[in-house]
Amino acid sequence: MKKALVILVILASLSVTRTIGQEFVLTKTELTGTSIILYFDLVDTVKARTYTINLYSSKDDFVAPLQKVSGDVGLEVKPGQTRKIVWNSKDELGASFHGDIELEVRGRVYVPFVRFDGFQEEQVIRRGKPKTMTWSGGTRQNILNFSIYNKDGEFVDVIPNVANSGSYEMVIPMTVKPGKGYYFMVSDSKNKDQVMKTPPFEVKRKVPLGVKLIPVVAVGAAAAFLLPKSSNEKSNISGPPDVPSTTN
Repeated sequence: MKKALVILVILASLSVTRTIGQEFVLTKTELTGTSIILYFDLVDTVKARTYTINLYSSKDDFVAPLQKVSGDVGLEVKPGQTRKIVWNSKDELGASFHGDIELEVRGRVYVPFVRFDGFQEEQVIRRGKPKTMTWSGGTRQNILNFSIYNKDGEFVDVIPNVANSGSYEMVIPMTVKPGKGYYFMVSDSKNKDQVMKTPPFEVKRKVPLGVKLIPVVAVGAAAAFLLPKSSNEKSNISGPPDVPSTTN
């Protein structure tokens, strides 16, 4: 029996459509067999303003954002023409899914619910070593999750259940590989709409690799010094004295 194709009903639910100087228009959809591509224009007279854009489906009654998405989606989406969201529907729904589904695009102006103090772009955080992080905003009721992502946008690890006290001794797990382009996605554990993205940072080893190698070299030199001389080398130590001969 041939499976039915997914039928789309696209809904736009962006608050920006009601604001002067802002406009959101879905312009085109494409079905590739494994994914669905949504094209849209997001116009804003304030060029520095960015948006939070998420895609929802009727499969869960539009409760949670779809995860298998890429393109102009998520936090800090810049306004512009011919923006697009690519949804890998086959991976998200499973190869056996068939039937009708509705999609809804939701968006709002991106305003971080907490702001970090002194968090400079490309700053260095050494794994396994406490790093004091301070911030402001939110409420005492917020319980924060610090999700770590690499430069490719892949989830790496999470530091969960951090009280919103404005300060925390952050320790990057030793399992995180050294490298640049990491960032935190900070979210409220009970409210998925409250989320923000930090500037990128670099993860380095707790102890520099060169420092670790010095003791190894020193031990190697000591071992070489204590090795006995080879049998081919002449010894500078004279042999025992001759025994005097006795005459009768």
